[in-house]
Amino acid sequence: MQSGRNTLTTNWYRGIPGIYLLLLCDVVKRLGGNDQDIIDGLGVTRSGLLQPDSRISVLTGHIAAGRAVHSVGSKGLGLEYAQALKVTLHGPLGLMAMSSPTIADALDAVVRYIGLRAPFLQAGYRVDGEQSEIVVNPRADIGDLLTFIMEAILVGFVLMLEQLLGEKPQGVVVHMPMSEPKYYKNYRSRLAVPIQYDSDVWALRGPVALFKEAPRLADPTVADLAREQCEMEYQQVFAGRETLSQRVADYLRMSEEGAALPTLDLMAGWLHLSSRTLKRRLQEESVNYRDMVEAELTERSLRWLADDRLGVSEIAYRLGYNDVSNFSRAFKRWTGKTPREYRLSEL
Repeated sequence: MQSGRNTLTTNWYRGIPGIYLLLLCDVVKRLGGNDQDIIDGLGVTRSGLLQPDSRISVLTGHIAAGRAVHSVGSKGLGLEYAQALKVTLHGPLGLMAMSSPTIADALDAVVRYIGLRAPFLQAGYRVDGEQSEIVVNPRADIGDLLTFIMEAILVGFVLMLEQLLGEKPQGVVVHMPMSEPKYYKNYRSRLAVPIQYDSDVWALRGPVALFKEAPRLADPTVADLAREQCEMEYQQVFAGRETLSQRVADYLRMSEEGAALPTLDLMAGWLHLSSRTLKRRLQEESVNYRDMVEAELTERSLRWLADDRLGVSEIAYRLGYNDVSNFSRAFKRWTGKTPREYRLSEL
């Protein structure tokens, strides 16, 4: 069912460490969900995810997280997941954080290399007077996963601080631009710091003095070695990777399911370009936006048609079509067959 997809989607850098998906399954099980449902049909196994170099495509992670949110999101999945994270799970990045000279250095490293662990996010670290803050933003529209991901990242930062310091970080507040969810009352006393809802930004803020403290395991030699490892991984993952057409393809893959893919104008806005410039630069790379959109629609169609639990009308809806006949005509133009003809030929 999933054959061919991983080859296409590992293009988003090298994807996400497999251990994160394994942890997600364990958290879903802890909250009363079925952990096997999360990875069913995705071409991964628990033993495979345990391998030290295991990585999954962003799309695989996106699908799994969507299933988890649908299953147990109302119980505080993001907050529960954050509390299960340990610094050591982040590999060289976690090692660098633990051994950095100061907490500020550790957070600066996390911001610098966040793309190695969460390629769909970008972060910034800055000092404003007596306050320091990390602001996190998604690099693409992640739809219903936004709350889960932001809770996991920001509260995960707090848990990292607590593990580095060996005590609760005093004066730190997590800021979230959303209404307080019902499940927060169940976590308020369990979290090391408060969450301020209805804020203006996704951020973690705290006193500068706190970030000047040294982690318990600070070791400049180890930090330098870990930084070298992170930089090597960063160069392997990102060097020569960021052509415009590849970035556009990545954003298309990350676009929300169940809605139409972004228009040229919307995509241009995400990339901070004018529509004319985006169109021209894609032409310079011998591609055009409409073909890229249709390629993504075709790939999603083929993947979902391989799942006989989904009707053609449901697939059309997921692709953003209000009329199943319009989807059928488009699919025949892409593949030479109607959706039903294609499904029968694959049986």
